[in-house]
Amino acid sequence: MSLAVRIWGMDADGQLFGVDAYTVDITPVGACLKGPLASLQRGAVIGIRCGRSHARFRVAWIGQPGTKRQGQIGVRCIEPGKYIWGVALKRKMDETSHRVSEITVDTALSP
Repeated sequence: MSLAVRIWGMDADGQLFGVDAYTVDITPVGACLKGPLASLQRGAVIGIRCGRSHARFRVAWIGQPGTKRQGQIGVRCIEPGKYIWGVALKRKMDETSHRVSEITVDTALSP
């Protein structure tokens, strides 16, 4: 799901940054983002705005150069219960374990 986002915070060199990026994938508690990202460190706290909503996130992983994840970061929201993406997600139940096996964007409800 590609959504435009604004990311801001402090990079690995202690410099403030603000960049536009987009989501590659979203979940109820985080996302995979891609864009001209500053040199971030795993564990850094950043702000992300999507539309009119915003929240603080922690960088969970950084894509390594030379891999398909190059230029991407994984983030997890550190504000409990906050959901900023503005699109409805639907859950697919695993019939054997009765657990949520997959969460996908409900395109019928997306703008």
